[in-house]
Amino acid sequence: MADKDKCEQPARHKAHMCKLKKDGRMDEYERHGEKPIVYCNKCRVQANDPLVVCNPRSIKPVR
Repeated sequence: MADKDKCEQPARHKAHMCKLKKDGRMDEYERHGEKPIVYCNKCRVQANDPLVVCNPRSIKPVR
């Protein structure tokens, strides 16, 4: 499995956006994506906190 396919923090996976969406916890899912600063290199979802995605990468500011 490639590095981008792994969850970097498996102990926190229950709180990650992909798991929230899968479990139908859409209120939490939407709240975590309101003001994104990172995206998940695995599923490409954007989030306001790197702790809520499996493989966080910074979103580069628009110049």
